[in-house]
Amino acid sequence: MKNILTVSFTMLVLVLGNWLVSFFMPLGFLDIAIPFAGLAVVIVFFFKSRGGMASRQLDMSIQGATGIRMEQSAPVSNRSYILIGSILYLVLMVGITFFAYRDYFFN
Repeated sequence: MKNILTVSFTMLVLVLGNWLVSFFMPLGFLDIAIPFAGLAVVIVFFFKSRGGMASRQLDMSIQGATGIRMEQSAPVSNRSYILIGSILYLVLMVGITFFAYRDYFFN
C-alpha cells in the first residue's frame, strides 16, 4: 500500500509541477509534458540511484579533500518507487499527447 501511495504522490507532484511550469510560461500543459517528464526521470535517476554517478562523485570529492580512501561498494539493486512513478508519468504523458494530437500524427 505504501508503494502505491509513493508512486501516486510522485505522479501528483509531477502533474502539479508540470501545471505550474505551463502556467508561468506561454506553453500548454501537453506541449511541455513530455520534456518535463523526461527531465524528471533523468533527475530522479541521477539522484536516487545507489552507487551511481552522484554517489561516486561525492566519494571522490571526500577522498580528495580528506585523503582518506573511501571504500567502494557494489551498486545495490533497490527499487525506487519515485523513479517508477516518474517513468509511469512519462509513459502516460506520451500516450495522452499522442492521443490528443493524433490528427497531426496520422493525417
